[in-house]
Amino acid sequence: MKKYLLAMLVCASWAFITHQIEQGVITYSTKVNLHKRISAEQEEMKKMVPEFNVTENLLVFSGEESLYKPVPIDENPFDQGPGDGGPRMMRMVLQNEIYVDRSSEIMTQLREFMGKKYIIQKETIRIPWKLGQDTKEIQGMLCKNAFYTDENQREIIAWYTEEIRLPIGPESFHGLPGLILEVSINTDEMIITADKIDLRALKKNELRIPKGGQEITDEAYRAMVQEQMEKMGAQSGQGGFRMMIRN
Repeated sequence: MKKYLLAMLVCASWAFITHQIEQGVITYSTKVNLHKRISAEQEEMKKMVPEFNVTENLLVFSGEESLYKPVPIDENPFDQGPGDGGPRMMRMVLQNEIYVDRSSEIMTQLREFMGKKYIIQKETIRIPWKLGQDTKEIQGMLCKNAFYTDENQREIIAWYTEEIRLPIGPESFHGLPGLILEVSINTDEMIITADKIDLRALKKNELRIPKGGQEITDEAYRAMVQEQMEKMGAQSGQGGFRMMIRN
């Protein structure tokens, strides 16, 4: 009987703790395999670019609000390729931000394109996740997997933890019964992983709606990007560019 009461007390205490998590900052690293994006016909390009590009972003959350934003690059804005003599490439950190208000189900995006900034506001979409059975540990937390194929035919696998019961995650990934700590896209062509979990009260202005861009609809923004990519492809004579516009 004592063991039963103790177990009940532990479970109740853990449920209380997980439901009290309302504010914090998660640091994610985004690792893109650039070589996987180079076609077999352009094999020589692999010698000119490093294999991976790595950037950092912050997921700041409080109550029903969350903001995903980039971490400024450090004093060395170059990526170093493998080995001392590897290729070096200037890192470009676009000031893209994604703000979500779950109470109103509205997403506000700040996107930078061709040197200009745009504000896009739209309703959040329901992601058709399929819950899996696999588990693994990330940052000391037990995670479960979920997956789906998006509108660009990218295969998405997410790992979420029910130890933090918030349906949020990096980029615009959301809607699982716990915080998403890792996302793999197209078999690790891109992988987003939580490097640090800081559950704390937020500082002033740490979480705010993105501003400072021209307001535009999502449809108009996509059409503009597509038009510019087609123009650049025609000018370069390479048959066009492939560009995925994430939600």
